[in-house]
Amino acid sequence: MPNYTKLVLALGLIVFATATMSVAQSAGIALSETESNPDAPIEITANQLTVDRETGNAIFAGDVYAVRGVLTLNADELQVIYDEETDEDDGIREIIATGNVILVNGPDVAEAERAVYVPSNDTVTMTGNVLLTQERTVISGNLLLVNLVTGQGQMTGQVRTTFSSRNSEASE
Repeated sequence: MPNYTKLVLALGLIVFATATMSVAQSAGIALSETESNPDAPIEITANQLTVDRETGNAIFAGDVYAVRGVLTLNADELQVIYDEETDEDDGIREIIATGNVILVNGPDVAEAERAVYVPSNDTVTMTGNVLLTQERTVISGNLLLVNLVTGQGQMTGQVRTTFSSRNSEASE
């Protein structure tokens, strides 16, 4: 095999490997070092609040905005589900956000169709057209799981990423 054929084959393999890496099944994520305070209160504002008298569960609807320390969450609807069996975390078992969900943690922004926050382990699971933007890096996938205490996360399901160099930004 001539040397130029080996070179073309090697370049083809490099291009294939690079293209394959841009569409993966799973990717580890590290969020900004902005600290989450699990003891901070959660403040929620919305256009409407409905409370189920039997369970005490609350549904916030319309321009929902929730803040906990430096974390902010926007959504069309937010359900607060209580666990009657525990006094931990004010009895909140989970908070479910649906519709145009945007989670902001410092410079990091994650968007999805749905997010579930579990206070007992301080995790957020985002599903449905998940898009995570970290400075010039954009990562999309089907599911994003983030531990708010450690800042570690994982994106899974048809993961795709785009990296932009500082040089490409300067040339625009």
